[in-house]
Amino acid sequence: MSEVQVHAAGQRPSAAAAREGCGRLLRVRVPADAICWHRFFGALQLALIGLLFLTGVLMALAYTPVPGTAYDSVDYFQFSLPFGDVVRGVHHYAWNLLLVVMALHLLRALVLGAYKAPRQPVWVSGVLFLLVIPLFIITGDLLPWDQKGYWSTQVRFSIIASVPLVGDFLVQLLRGGPLTGIVALTRCYVLHILLLPGVLLLLIGLHMYFLATRGLSGPPAGEAAARPQVPFLPTIANRWLAVFLASAIGLGLAARLWPAPLGDPADPTDSSFIPRPEWWVLALNQLVAIFKGPFMVIGSAIIPGALIFLLAALPFLDRSPERRPSKRRGVLLGAAVVLAAWAVLSVMGYVEHFVQPEP
Repeated sequence: MSEVQVHAAGQRPSAAAAREGCGRLLRVRVPADAICWHRFFGALQLALIGLLFLTGVLMALAYTPVPGTAYDSVDYFQFSLPFGDVVRGVHHYAWNLLLVVMALHLLRALVLGAYKAPRQPVWVSGVLFLLVIPLFIITGDLLPWDQKGYWSTQVRFSIIASVPLVGDFLVQLLRGGPLTGIVALTRCYVLHILLLPGVLLLLIGLHMYFLATRGLSGPPAGEAAARPQVPFLPTIANRWLAVFLASAIGLGLAARLWPAPLGDPADPTDSSFIPRPEWWVLALNQLVAIFKGPFMVIGSAIIPGALIFLLAALPFLDRSPERRPSKRRGVLLGAAVVLAAWAVLSVMGYVEHFVQPEP
């Protein structure tokens, strides 16, 4: 065999494999309703995560994770650099919107019975995804090193410490000592920009893999009619890009009109400062306020932990193949009771922390 033949023989398989791989990607077809009005939330979640990653990288280029200079670096980025207010504002509003979209996405899947077999792994990976996003917010709140972020972190550390067996260990792991200082800031920074993004990307990959292997949920009634198919490239990819651009423009305008908040620099000696809880933890804060002292663990760990467990275990508790909402009244009634209780606790927390008493 000549050198030319050897070279050709060595190159043809790899080139052919590459062409075949591209061909398979171009031939991938998915249901035409993969991105439509009632499946919009999944695509919007990916768009918001993309915006969070992009704006986070831009902010990290100017950030200094050291108490005393962390606040100055954030202040300089937002108010001195061109479009710094837009970038930080998009980051701020994107995570707020992401929490709402995730909740709506999960609620849609619950109502339509999309957690039923064979899609149990899709549901479980989605619940895990739902748990990781708040960790981003908790670790990110401390990074600006302003009053609100510092004292909110102190409150969260006290709540974490109430968890039996592992609470004190987790606080020491995050804080690195008796005080919240440079070690805590550095660890939150590393978690926020390195470890948690890696976990999130892994969960997204698993969720997509399970979607590809277990399929998108069909109509709840289970009709056998074939669903129209469209190519993933370019049809679905173009739809997602449209969602991404619309999200970027909308959040950019919101950030320009209503800049992201940045309070005064953190003062660890100002113990009189009482931070107001974010809207998404109002119910949890109210639970902690109801169960005080030795019973604090009920509101901080037992009730939230039980709800998370039931949510993740739902596909294995409700094994009936029936997906029609009218035939699953027990599950939906239980979900409605939990949502109503959560709403009432949130309203109680809002009144307590945000409605000023009359003089």
